[in-house]
Amino acid sequence: METVLLLIPLIIVLIIVLTINNKLDQKFNILRNELQDLKQSISKMVKEANLPEEKKEPIPEVIKKFESNFKVMETPVSIPEPVQEQKVIVPERVKELAVIKEPVFRQATLDAAPESSGFFKRNPDMEKFIGENLINKIGIAVLVLGISFFVKFAIDQNWINETGRVFIGLLCGGILIGVAHRLSKNYRSFSSVLMGGGLTVFYFTIAFAYHQYHLLSQSTSFSIMIVITVFAVLLSIWYDRIELAILATIGGFITPFLVSNGQGNYIVLFTYLGILNAGLIVLAYAKSWRILNFIGFLFTFIIYSLWLNNEWDTLPFPAQGVFLFATLFYIMFVTMNLIHHVLRGSLFKAFDFIILLSINLFYYAAGMLILEHIDAARYKGLFTASLGLFNLLLTFFFYKKEKIDKNFVYFLIGLTLSYISLTGPVQFKGHFITLFWGTETVLLIWLYQKSGIQLLKLVSLVVSVLMMISLVLDLFTIYNFDSSIPILINKGFITCVFSAIALCCNYFLIKKETDVDFILELETEIVKIGYLSLSILLLFLSGSLEIIFQFSNRFKGIGLEYLYFQLYFILFFLILFWILAKRGFTVNTEVRLIIPCIIILFYLVNTKSIFILEKLLLSTQQETLYFLAQWLSIIALIFLIIHTIQFVKKNEDLYKNIFQGLTGIVTTVFLLILSIEIYHLYVWITYTGLPSLQYDTNLYDKAGLSIIWGLFSFAIIWIGMKYNIWLLRVMALILFGITIIKLFVYDISNIPVGGKIAAFILLGVLLLTVSFMYQRLKKLILDKEKKN
Repeated sequence: METVLLLIPLIIVLIIVLTINNKLDQKFNILRNELQDLKQSISKMVKEANLPEEKKEPIPEVIKKFESNFKVMETPVSIPEPVQEQKVIVPERVKELAVIKEPVFRQATLDAAPESSGFFKRNPDMEKFIGENLINKIGIAVLVLGISFFVKFAIDQNWINETGRVFIGLLCGGILIGVAHRLSKNYRSFSSVLMGGGLTVFYFTIAFAYHQYHLLSQSTSFSIMIVITVFAVLLSIWYDRIELAILATIGGFITPFLVSNGQGNYIVLFTYLGILNAGLIVLAYAKSWRILNFIGFLFTFIIYSLWLNNEWDTLPFPAQGVFLFATLFYIMFVTMNLIHHVLRGSLFKAFDFIILLSINLFYYAAGMLILEHIDAARYKGLFTASLGLFNLLLTFFFYKKEKIDKNFVYFLIGLTLSYISLTGPVQFKGHFITLFWGTETVLLIWLYQKSGIQLLKLVSLVVSVLMMISLVLDLFTIYNFDSSIPILINKGFITCVFSAIALCCNYFLIKKETDVDFILELETEIVKIGYLSLSILLLFLSGSLEIIFQFSNRFKGIGLEYLYFQLYFILFFLILFWILAKRGFTVNTEVRLIIPCIIILFYLVNTKSIFILEKLLLSTQQETLYFLAQWLSIIALIFLIIHTIQFVKKNEDLYKNIFQGLTGIVTTVFLLILSIEIYHLYVWITYTGLPSLQYDTNLYDKAGLSIIWGLFSFAIIWIGMKYNIWLLRVMALILFGITIIKLFVYDISNIPVGGKIAAFILLGVLLLTVSFMYQRLKKLILDKEKKN
């Protein structure tokens, strides 16, 4: 029973392999039939050409066309001379057509086989398919099983001793191969089935002689199976049959399993695999049997992986030798594919992509595992970079070869870029990965502009995205888990600034591009603006994180980070807009107006935190000089507002459209700034202690604000009258009204007499002055308008 169980798997594999050949035989039969019909047609035309001249019809155009395309075989057979009295002249070309021999067709390879649309279309004659193709496969399987049952029965009855059993097996295999050779000329498909069955019997007979009967030693059995494999390869080449080559390849790779005793030298095993794969390289050069490459890689991968799994915990582990054999296998399989694509110029298809990618993944995974196992992780980056360099050399060598499919070259470029991109994460840790990717993305765009390889642009975008993701993770880790880092000279700030510089370099490189589309349907302008915007964002982020982290950790519980972030926020965009204006950069109008509005909104929201900080600094009298940043930020904010107004004035249409709204917003902002900042100045000048702070705050809220609002109203109503700005005059009157209501409703209670007197007198004087100005200046303005 064991014999049957061992034979069944190989028989199934043999049937599957031989099925491939049926498709080719069907095509050959069709071609032979068509050629026979063509030969008969030509013979008929020759007979017509021998008729008397007056009855002879001219040769049709289709025959002339056929003559120009048809290849004449060697050694033409002479045609008897026509009867003289008929005076028939036979054209020489027609004579040649009459002697065409049936060409001998060479067995096509799997790569050349045309694809069939369906089983029933490929086999319209089911009787022929069953009789010629299906029955022979079933027959060889039944025959092998029958022989197995007979041998088993004979063994059970003790008719045949162990040596006789082996002899019978070899004899049966030899008979099958002999009969196959006898039938090979006329029955190619059937002979292949018999020959495959004979080789299968050889393999398993030797396996039984070693495992079951112990008639042969391991080395002897191994050597005999190598001879069988070489014999099978020679048969496949001799008969030009790919199914025999497949069987020989499978037999060669299962030989170590058939003669294995659980112990062995890895050098012998892997050397044998190397020799076997070297034979496949020769076949890849001589034939186009791509399936052999896949089978060789599959079995090498299985055997190598099984050995690693079994010997992983063995001490000492032969890491160096195992790694060298993995490198040897990698070079061999890459060579097989180079022969196919470089020497033969084959198209790079999905199957080729899968094979090459699998080869690289297998070798890379094996190398990384071995380096990790022997505590040589420091060499992982070098190993990854070396693979990138290897594929780069292949790319450089084959890039300008016109015969090679460009998809194959692009695949090599992709491998090169992938390995180079992986070098950083593999060799480095943390922020070094981000620095590596930042450098790489610039180099990729530069290389694209030098080489013109479009793929480099796409990879550059991908690496840029990876860099941004890595940067976010780095910043989160550094600023959340490191309690103390140096100011500015730290990996978080340097990495962020470096990434911003890298993106800025990409912007300037892409600025040279003239194509509308950068890659696929992504416009170059969008990519350019994206790189510049991300660069500015990262620069702003680097300083923001540094300020928040350093002040919150070095001055805990005070809140200086709110104050200095406000100063940084205003100064950053003030300087940025100034530089962009000087360099002549065109800034989007909406962005240019929205950013100052966000800054002003942040200033107002941040006021509460500044008040708390101010009170704490005054009460403790510590770090008081740091509050100077508040007035510096106000100066910067005023310059930013002025710069924004100048920007709007340069665009006359925009200035006309938003003049009223801009005037109202700027006036309101200046009123709020004066109200807040004069309070800060007042409390810092008059502060003598915590009670005085409460007193001064109350006095400012009741009298101080009323005085400031009154003066401010007077100022804007004067400006409104002088420049004839209606909105300012209306806002001044509204503010006067609010001040009067505040004065009588809120200020009159709980206010010192001096403050009350000053507020009332000053406000009264201002109101009278404003009334006089309205009567006098308004009249002048109206008279001027009438004259105009």
